[in-house]
Amino acid sequence: MVENVQKPRVYTEYSKSSLVEIYVAGTRFEIPKESIAKNQETLLGKMLPELSKEKGGDISFNRPEEAFKAIHNYFLTGKLHMPLNVCPGQFAEELEFWGVGSELLEPCCLYRFLAFHQQEETTKRFRKTIPSIHNQKVTSGGYSCRQRLWCIIDNRESSVPAKIYLGFILTFVLLSLASLSLSTVQSLQRKLTICEARDLLFYDNDYDDEVKEYFENNVDCSKDAEIAMMSFLGDYAEYSDEDFEEKMEGFRNSSGVTGIEDDYYSTLRLKRKLKHVKLPYKHARLAVFDWIDLTVLAVFTVDLILRLSTCPSIVMYYKSLLNIIDSIVLVCGIVGFVLEKILINFTYGTGDLDILIYFQQLRVFRLLRIFQHVAAIKVLAFCFKENFKEILVLLLFLFVGVNFFANILYFVETDTMKSIPTAWWWGLITMTTVGYGDIYPTSALGRIIGACCAISGVIVLALVIPIFVNNFLALYELAHLLGKEKTGKSKPITLQVMPTKQQSKGI
Repeated sequence: MVENVQKPRVYTEYSKSSLVEIYVAGTRFEIPKESIAKNQETLLGKMLPELSKEKGGDISFNRPEEAFKAIHNYFLTGKLHMPLNVCPGQFAEELEFWGVGSELLEPCCLYRFLAFHQQEETTKRFRKTIPSIHNQKVTSGGYSCRQRLWCIIDNRESSVPAKIYLGFILTFVLLSLASLSLSTVQSLQRKLTICEARDLLFYDNDYDDEVKEYFENNVDCSKDAEIAMMSFLGDYAEYSDEDFEEKMEGFRNSSGVTGIEDDYYSTLRLKRKLKHVKLPYKHARLAVFDWIDLTVLAVFTVDLILRLSTCPSIVMYYKSLLNIIDSIVLVCGIVGFVLEKILINFTYGTGDLDILIYFQQLRVFRLLRIFQHVAAIKVLAFCFKENFKEILVLLLFLFVGVNFFANILYFVETDTMKSIPTAWWWGLITMTTVGYGDIYPTSALGRIIGACCAISGVIVLALVIPIFVNNFLALYELAHLLGKEKTGKSKPITLQVMPTKQQSKGI
């Protein structure tokens, strides 16, 4: 049985006449005809008749030698490996030239080959989203003033005017965000004046004519409401209705006339009525924030007009979600400013149009709109689009994990977890490794479940997030290199030749 087994023939057993001799980049290679004949779909298989020495002549190929060594090894051993010192892109070209299929690669090299091509496809799609590095500069004469102005306003070039305009708009964006944020700090707010409180008090409310007459004719609008009321009431501020009635009754008895009307009695009666008036002790924005908002609205209105008048297409302009949000914020700001001057209740935040105030919170998206052509923002948006499936997988894992551990903990920690949605909140902040500490298990079994939940969250995040991060880093480096090539700021590489020992000794 052993004698009948055919041993594989090694390369040295082939006779000289059974070898095919070719030259690749000047290097001589010998390949058995039998191996070539087994691969008829390859270039050498199709050229086998011409490769015979008897038919004369040496056949030379002007192709890279290093890549062909792997193909030569494939003809000898039947196994195809990709050399580490050869670019996968160049190796793919050589495989196509020699007619060798990439599916023949061994598993140890196939993953690296496929990963390279996947990265290449991603890079090609990314480069379509950024301006070509070979585009004509905007400063050339082929561009009209409108096109040049559009590139400056939309931050599509790196010229000095574009940088100045970017800094100008960025300043007002930061001013608007600072005004919106700081105006909510109570120490940077003021109390309502007595006249502002009066207007808000009498809005859709009916009061005694004597009270209205007092607020309209006898108040100092420079004082705040609380101080003005306390100043008028004086010692009567602490009086109750019984105290007022006793004081007025004593005054009538001392005068000897029922229902006497003199100045003292009228003042006492008015103070009694004002004691029942509940002024709205609210806070209002400082005037400086109103002036900042007015200036910002004016600047961004002019900016929007310039954008719409210089953009190549208004329809294409509003296909961008950031541009839509920016316009909505601007319109809501203008409408809100007008309503503050017309509607008293909207001025002091008691109206039904608070939706306009909520839309003002979207001002932060103006930063993204300004920097939407910056490389990092483009890379981030592209990575979210490319890795959308991975993000969905991450959310799915989190959803399953949160529900699983939260439902178990709800039945274990009956005192701590009042409901399953409360346990959901605990599961979410635990799996995402945030851990606010507002809700936590107290029993031993609950802590074991919490530990398993936290470890599961770390594993889920560690498996999915690196995919997103690796793509971001690779594409950001590419965008950075393309930006250098586009601006011509890439530094030339200089090689410094170090002298040998013999040269340093003067030999």
